[in-house]
Amino acid sequence: MTEDIVATMKVGTEVFSLSVMTQADTPREQLDSEAMAIYEIFAEREREFGFSPDVVVEYPPIGESQTGGFLIDPVGYIAARVAELQKSRPISQIVVLTTYGQQLLGPLSAAGYKPVQIDMPAGPDHTYAFTLVRDIQPTNACSLYLEAVNEADDKIRPTFVLKLIDSNGRLCGGACGSVHERDGKRFAYLSMLTLVPGLPPTTGTRLTEAMIEALRQQGVSTMHLGTQTAGRFYEKLGFRVTHRLVEGLRTRMSGSGKHLSDDLVMMSIDL
Repeated sequence: MTEDIVATMKVGTEVFSLSVMTQADTPREQLDSEAMAIYEIFAEREREFGFSPDVVVEYPPIGESQTGGFLIDPVGYIAARVAELQKSRPISQIVVLTTYGQQLLGPLSAAGYKPVQIDMPAGPDHTYAFTLVRDIQPTNACSLYLEAVNEADDKIRPTFVLKLIDSNGRLCGGACGSVHERDGKRFAYLSMLTLVPGLPPTTGTRLTEAMIEALRQQGVSTMHLGTQTAGRFYEKLGFRVTHRLVEGLRTRMSGSGKHLSDDLVMMSIDL
């Protein structure tokens, strides 16, 4: 197929072309491949961020059927992890972000976790956050954050991809996500938006604005996303925080050498 070049974007002295692919005009396998190329840039940029020393981050194994597995016995699994971690540091709070919320709602709620459903019509179904604040407040306490996502969920697969290409044909970044309809309205979920380092200032803003316009043209009314590292960026563009799940989860150094932290947040914007 021939990609739809929808815009030429000049930022500073750089000239980029922006192409848009959707499920309507591009085979699903190609969308997956194009999204993977963007993910490789995203993953490299994420390495610029560290994790807060006051948050233990874990990704429980999924799909294990043996007794004690996270999905089989979430309360017991977490209790075992807390007992092990507390040999080094007390755990004052536990936060679980998962797309297995429907399965975990009963046992975690019964164990005292506060459940919050995160409704994203175009994002993963059954997304929930569970929080348990423990009655432990020593000065050296930390939080435990567990993330359990069903990577096989078909709604995670992209239905749109935007590619930013420079004048030399180099992939400089892009965005991808999904669009789905519910109750007669069209919603979008942004999986990722990223750029290679060293591009002119405002390139990210221009790319985001172009993505929003492309989604408007598809009839999208609302977009959702989750981010650990870019909440302030999206807020400047009009996104609102719908859920603030873990404060200070990620850390980085600014260009001026200032220590910065970023919260894990879920966000949305009406287009």
